Amino acid sequence: MDLKYSIALFVAAAMVLSVTGAAAGLSQANGKDIERVDFIHYYKAKGGGNSAKAASCYKLMGVKWGALPVSYVINPTNSQGLSVDFITATMSTSAETWDAATSKELFNNAFTTNNSVNYGVKDGVNAIAFGNYPQSGVIAVTSIWMDKRTKQIVEFDMLYDTDFSWGDATIDPLKMDLENIATHELGHAVGLSDLYTQSCSAVTMYGYSNNGDIAKRTLEQPDVTGLAAMYGA
Repeated sequence: MDLKYSIALFVAAAMVLSVTGAAAGLSQANGKDIERVDFIHYYKAKGGGNSAKAASCYKLMGVKWGALPVSYVINPTNSQGLSVDFITATMSTSAETWDAATSKELFNNAFTTNNSVNYGVKDGVNAIAFGNYPQSGVIAVTSIWMDKRTKQIVEFDMLYDTDFSWGDATIDPLKMDLENIATHELGHAVGLSDLYTQSCSAVTMYGYSNNGDIAKRTLEQPDVTGLAAMYGA
């Protein structure tokens, strides 16, 4: 074989191996960079105490979406007989509550429903579902997958616990108000953390709720301040 030809083949093979190795390294690095965090929304009976809305009553995750708007898929099964129209309209209203607080379009208005999507599976789908969470006293949980390298959210899933009776608390105050809880959970979906201190109990991102609560349907100034810190006013 001609020496020049042999050298050319060797160089070409080395280049292929180099590119393949770099791609594999990038894939592994990305896998290591993805972290899941679960935000638990607990049940807590109503009580007295300070419920001031201090300006500092917000907490950022340190990550946000890089590309907007965000789409989501709703699985209405296991929802205790709630109509699909009620569930989708409620989620859309809660999403719009956050959209209205910033100049950015955070959530895609063209959402879909799919009875096959599941909570807790990193599959590229932002899933909203109903089901039984194994820990008692948990109203809902939102799981966020984030890329620690880029500081961006890459996926979220939500689960609304069927231990509670869901509905519209303005009609039946014994119900767990879906809009109230969904507005809070969607705050996680855009990058806000829970608050558990009593002094912040009047804000949307306070991590406790109970039957009949509707205060989290609307945002308070600290919630809006936290949102603006990520996406602008």
